Amino acid sequence: MFTTDNTEGFDQKTLDKMNAEVKIKMKKYDQKSKDYKKMHADVENEVFDKYCCELFSPSMKF
Repeated sequence: MFTTDNTEGFDQKTLDKMNAEVKIKMKKYDQKSKDYKKMHADVENEVFDKYCCELFSPSMKF
């Protein structure tokens, strides 16, 4: 779960969107699976990377 304590640079509205996206993506996995925690971490990393690229993408100046 993304919070202001474990992330920097995101407002609460964005963190809520990120958490909602993780929750939706995790619905397709069985919570009783032995790999569930790893899958959850992978999905969180995927969502985090996506939002980092969208919000903090560098721009080029010529």
